Formats: sequence, C-alpha cells, structure tokens
Amino acid sequence: MRNAKLAISLIVVASIVRLALAAFIPLLPDETYYWDWSRRIAAGYFDHPPAVALLIRSGAAIFGQTALGVRFGAILAGALASIAVVVMAWRLSAESTRDVERAGAATSALDDPGVRAALLMLVIPGALVGFVLATPDAPLLAAIALTLASLERAIASPPKSVTSLGWWCAAGVMLGVAFCSKFTSVLIPAGVLVALLSRRALRTRLAGPGPYLATLLALTVLAPTLVWNSHNGWISFVFQLHHGFTQARGSIVSREAGLVAGQLGIVSPIIAVMAAFAVARSLRRMADDRRFMFAVIATTVAAFFVVSAIRRPVEPNWPVPALVAALPLLATMRLRRGARAWLIAGSVLGAACTLVVIAQAAARVIDVPPRRDPISKAFGWPDLARAVQKAEAANRSCTATWIAADRYQDASELAFNLPGNPHVFSLNLGGRANQYDLWPSIYSVASHTDCAVIAVDEGPAGERIVRKIGADSAALVGRAVMSWRGIPVGRRAIWIVRGLPNVQPTEVALSPAGGAALATATATFAAHKTILDSIVAVYRLAPVPDVVTPTAATPITSKDRRVAISARIDALHGLLQRGGFRAVYRDARYHECTFVRSTEPDSTDVGYVYAPDGCKLATGLGDRVLRIEHAGGSWFSYASPERRPN
Repeated sequence: MRNAKLAISLIVVASIVRLALAAFIPLLPDETYYWDWSRRIAAGYFDHPPAVALLIRSGAAIFGQTALGVRFGAILAGALASIAVVVMAWRLSAESTRDVERAGAATSALDDPGVRAALLMLVIPGALVGFVLATPDAPLLAAIALTLASLERAIASPPKSVTSLGWWCAAGVMLGVAFCSKFTSVLIPAGVLVALLSRRALRTRLAGPGPYLATLLALTVLAPTLVWNSHNGWISFVFQLHHGFTQARGSIVSREAGLVAGQLGIVSPIIAVMAAFAVARSLRRMADDRRFMFAVIATTVAAFFVVSAIRRPVEPNWPVPALVAALPLLATMRLRRGARAWLIAGSVLGAACTLVVIAQAAARVIDVPPRRDPISKAFGWPDLARAVQKAEAANRSCTATWIAADRYQDASELAFNLPGNPHVFSLNLGGRANQYDLWPSIYSVASHTDCAVIAVDEGPAGERIVRKIGADSAALVGRAVMSWRGIPVGRRAIWIVRGLPNVQPTEVALSPAGGAALATATATFAAHKTILDSIVAVYRLAPVPDVVTPTAATPITSKDRRVAISARIDALHGLLQRGGFRAVYRDARYHECTFVRSTEPDSTDVGYVYAPDGCKLATGLGDRVLRIEHAGGSWFSYASPERRPN
C-alpha cells in the first residue's frame, strides 16, 4: 500500500485541525450539558445512554475542565472512525493483501481507495466539525465505523469459520458501544438483518452462531443502561420516542425538503449525490456481498428518517450513520475522468464550506442575525457567569447562596464558566424536562434561610418564572448582556430570592369553581384515606406482596397471589366508583408514585397521590390537574397547570 502514509497523513491533518477548533471555539450548551453528566457518571441519563459522559470524563481527566478537555474524546473518536473507514475502503477494493498492494500502484493518489476515504473524512463538513463537538454522535459514529469494519471481515471470512465467528463477536461488542452512545444505532442491526435476509449467499450466515452471538454481546454491553432505565421508568426510551415521533407542526413537504437540505449541507451537495449513487450501484445483483450489506444498511437508515420526517422535522445529524456505511462504497467506486473531476469538485466545495464554518466561528465573517446562526449559541456565556458571580459576591446576608437557572442550557453553561465549576440547578419551570429533573432539586438542598441567585430571561417571561419559584421574597439585582464580537446574542435578568420552599410549587389561576372542587376533594380524600392508602399500596407493591396468607396445608403459589391481587384491585375499584373516583395509575417515571384520579363536573381532574421523596407525577399532555399529595403522613395541596411534554 504505497499511499498508506498519505492516508495516515490526511487523518493526522484532520485531527490537528479538530484539536485547534476544539481549543478556541467555546462549548455549545449541549456540550456543557453532557459535561455536567460526566461529573455524575451513571449507567444512563434522561436523554441518552452514558457513552458521551464517559468520553468527556476521560478527556477532562487529561486536559482538565477546559473546552479541549471536554472535546478530546470526540477527537479521538474521529481519528478511530477515519482509520476504520480507510481500512474498510482498502478491504473492499481488494480480496487479498496482494491485491491491496496492487491498488497502491494506481496512477494517482486519488485512485487509492484509502486515500480517497481519508480525504472525504477531512473535507466533509459533518465529519471534520462533527468530531470536534462533544455530543453522543461522536462515540456513535466511531462505534458504527468499527462495527462495520468488523462486519466486513466477518462476511469476507468463510461461513461458520473461527475467524468469521471472531469478527462477529468484535462487531457485537462495538455495536453494544454504539447502543450505549445513542439508541438510533438500533438501525444498524436492522439493516444487517435486512441484508442477510435479502440475498441467498448472505442467508447462509444465519445458519452459523455469529449473528446471534454478536446480538448477545451487544445486549450484554447495553445491559447496565437497560437496568438503569428499568429503575427510572424507562425515561430515556420514553423521551426519545416522544422526541422522534410526536406530531409536529408544518407540512410533510417542508419537513422532507428540510431533511434533504440538511444532508446536502452536512455532507456537501456533490459528495452527497455521489454517495447516493455509490449506494444505488452496490444494491445491484452483481455487487459484492459486503458492498451489498453496506448499501442496505445505508438505505435502511436513510429510509427510516424519510418516514420519520412525515411526522416531525429530522435534525441534520440524525441520518449521518448512513454516511458511515456509504463512504467506503464511494471511496472504492471506479471513477472515470468525468466522475473523478466531480469528486475533486465535491471535495473542494466541502472543504470550502468547512472553512466558512471555521471562519464564522473565529471571526464572524458573515453578518447573520444571532437567532439564525447556530454558532452564536456558543458565545456570551462568560458574560452571564460574570454577572452571576457579581450578584453572588454582593449578597452576604444569607446562610448560604445557591445558583440556578431555568433551562438546562443556562445551568450547564454557568456551571462550566463559573470559577470552581460549582453545582448549578436547573429549575425547568419554563423548559422541557431533562436530566436535572432526575437529580436533587434546589428545593431539596436549600434551607429556608438560604438565598439563591437565579438567571432567567429578561422581561415578563422571566418574572413569571421567578414567581413560580415560590420564595418569600425576590429582588432584581442585575442584568447580563451576552455578546459575540460586540453583537448581543442573549439577555438575562439576575434575581436574588430568599426563603425557598422545601418543595417545588406550581402555579395556576383557579376559578371559584376550581377552588371549590379542590376544597371538596380534600375533604373527600381525607374521608377515604384508609381505602385510598390500600389502593396505592396494592398498586405500588403488586404483584410482590402476600395478600393472602399461606399455611402448611395450603401453600400459596405466584398464580394464587396474582388472582388475589386482581380480585382485591377489582374490589377497591368498586369502592372508588362509589366514592366518585375515576382512575388509578402509576407514575410513568417513578413507579413508587401512585395516583388516584377523579374528574369534577367542570372537567377539572383532582388527584390523591402517594408521593415518596423524588416522586413526580407524569400525566398526559394537556391535563389540568389539581393534586393532593400524601407523603409520610403529611397532607398538603397545590395546583398544577398544563403539563409540559416529558
């Protein structure tokens, strides 16, 4: 392989460029959010599996709590992905090492598949810049590239051979890492299965143990994340399904057009079209089995997101796993003079687009309104941190001062940019639910004599958030103008609140009828407390407890317990109906929490909740719920507005 040094040199150049970008471009809010995860390593998180947190933790251990430290793991992942793609290109272009050596004797460097693959990984904007950002996509794409490289070797080896089995096992382990990076990686084994079933030569692989052992190993690697989710109401899966499949506004045509435009932008138009052509050619009957499998995987991923765009917009980075499977096909495609010219033009265009992105981040060369420029989201956070630090230093009258923001983006950026990287709470009173909801809230750690510095949006929206906090007093103490090269990119108001409650209150304007319903429900629930406690006990513990007592003569089986529990629930439902109650269900995220529900004549839902520490009600979208909670013998009531999506 005469051009191996050139391919490696291109990978090194790409890594050096990524290191430079990582060092001087500030962290985006999503990156600081994942960085905050890395300070509390767990087997799972609200939004994603744990791979990105582990990657950030490893880089920060070397370079500290800096932008380079946070991103170093992503850069290493990019180098690994590039090596895997280059090796796949060489392997696909030759059946043996001897043939690969001959491939190195091509008339030009661009005819070497490995060099071509390394060049594409350098000039494609999504590949060069994508492996700078510390997001779940970095470990995902690296793990997918290594999975495909192992699959290529498994298919190239004789069926049922020890060598093939070994490569299947390697593919399974790397697929497990992909699973632990992002759940959309399930599309890769789906594509493999479609490929194995679609061609007779590949179906013989299903007669061997390789695919099944690979699946078992992948699930074994994912097992800790599955256990974590089972203990947290499967919250990661619930969030991703809601995030990816709920109906969105806009037309199907606009969403599909947005999907295509996003791919053209992240890959560059010419290379995207050529990659699609390479995939189409590899789907033909005469194509090599390995090429066919890669083409089917790329098509499966792309088709999934085309269907997904029917319901809601698809982010540009979501379909990128298809590109990992398509690049080796493009790198090994035989190009005539005209096609080679197009590849060169596509590479130049991709490099130009990447340079524009770099120049914009470095010097803001294009005057785009900040709200339309995604790069602007990385800037201005030190300005906010200085304003919060000033407010904290000026406040000396409290036993302790905590720091909080309303959204996870603000909270994580403050935690990263404040001296000492303190813990910053996210109130989530105006934004979507996130990982901060699963960690202890400010209400659980602050005493009544403590204060809190709160950063919220300027204006009425921020004032409403401050009122929702429910503190004894609140004072506006400062404002922060967040800027990027003199251009404001955000504004925040800084408040000091005193006398935080010990639980997070919510706010709703009750009508006279609603107030009367709450008062009536309080009395009704109190009168039925014994029955209701029995109901929530059954719903919390079933089918575990012995609701019937065994004797030596009549042992009780699991089936007996299930029958007895079912009968008891039916009887308790009868009591509920006679009392005017409508439903009982467990909370979606915290199964210890159980909710008894009744609908009043004015369509207001009233609830009795068994609520141990950390229990949160997750009702359906649009519910308007008046809730009465019972926890540890204490009673209190409050009103909840329309629930946000979980």
